[in-house]
Amino acid sequence: MIYLFVGEKYFRKKLIDTWKKSFAEKFDENNIIHIQNALQYERWFFEQNLLSNGLFSSKNLFIIDDFPFSSDEENTENILKMQEYFLEIFPRVNQENIIVFNNWKADKRAKLYKKIKELWEIKDFVIEDMQDLKQKLEQIYKNRVSSACIDKMIMLKWLQFSNITWELDKLLIVKDFVDVEDIQNISQDIEENIFEIINLLLSSEIKKSILKLRELASQIDNPYLLYNSFLSNLRVYFYIFKLQQLKKTNTEIKDILDLGNRAFLIGKSYKMKQETFFTLYQNLIQIDAKMKTGKMFGSDSDDMMYEIERSLII
Repeated sequence: MIYLFVGEKYFRKKLIDTWKKSFAEKFDENNIIHIQNALQYERWFFEQNLLSNGLFSSKNLFIIDDFPFSSDEENTENILKMQEYFLEIFPRVNQENIIVFNNWKADKRAKLYKKIKELWEIKDFVIEDMQDLKQKLEQIYKNRVSSACIDKMIMLKWLQFSNITWELDKLLIVKDFVDVEDIQNISQDIEENIFEIINLLLSSEIKKSILKLRELASQIDNPYLLYNSFLSNLRVYFYIFKLQQLKKTNTEIKDILDLGNRAFLIGKSYKMKQETFFTLYQNLIQIDAKMKTGKMFGSDSDDMMYEIERSLII
C-alpha cells in the first residue's frame, strides 16, 4: 500500500508516530525505515527494501520525508528522475510493504501524484480556511484553551498553525487552562502585523490601518523593508482578485499561486471593492518607480511613510 501525507506537519507527525509505534509492536523496529532525503540513497537500496519482504518475511514500513515534492530547487532534475524511477517500480512493490511519502505540499499536476490518487490513498492535512483552522485547534486544545483565546491567536499569528501551537504549548507547560488574558504579552512579527494591516485595509478601515502601519513603522529602523514586505503581501491579494475576475475556481487559484496554508484568503469577503484595491495597489507600486527616478517627495523615513499613507487614501 502506498500513501501520500500532505499538509500541516503537526498532523502528519502525529499519524506517522502512531503508525511507527503500532508497527514496532506488531512486527519489529527493524522493519521501520524512515529516511530524510531520497536522493542520498542508491536505487538498489529502494529495490532491496521495497520489492522484498521485511525481517522474518513480515512487512516493511517505509517513510520518505520531503519527497516526491521536494522544495530543493537545486536538485529538481534529480528529483524528477527519482519520481520516474518510483513510477517504474510501483507495480513491483511487495504488497506486504507500506510506503509513506511525507510532504508539506504536493504538486497535483505531477504524474506520481495522479498515480497515487488513482490507485492508493492521499491523507490531506492542509488547512483550507479560518473555520477549518479553528476546528482543528479546538480539537487539539479541547478543555485546555478557550474559544476566545483561539480566535485571538488566529488573528495574532496570521492563521499560521505551527506558530499558534508553539505559543499555546509553551503556555500550557505552566497553566492548566489558557484564556485571552494569558496571551496579552504575545507579540506579532512583521508578517503578522502586515496581515492585520491588510485585513483592516480590505475591510475599508483605512484610518485604523494607517495607525497600525505607523505603530509598526516605529518599531522598524528600515521603512523600505516595511514597504517591500507590505507590497509583497498585497501582491498575493492582487493576483487572487485578478484570477477571480478570470472566473478561476478556488482550487485553481490555490494551485496557480501555490498558496498552501494561505488558501483561506481566496474565500474571504471584503468590504473594499476589487477595483478600489487595484487603484490602491498601483499607487503603492508607483512609490518604487518614484524612488528609482528621484521623483519621490523626499528621501528620509518620514517622507517614505508619507508616500505610503498617501497611497492608501483613495
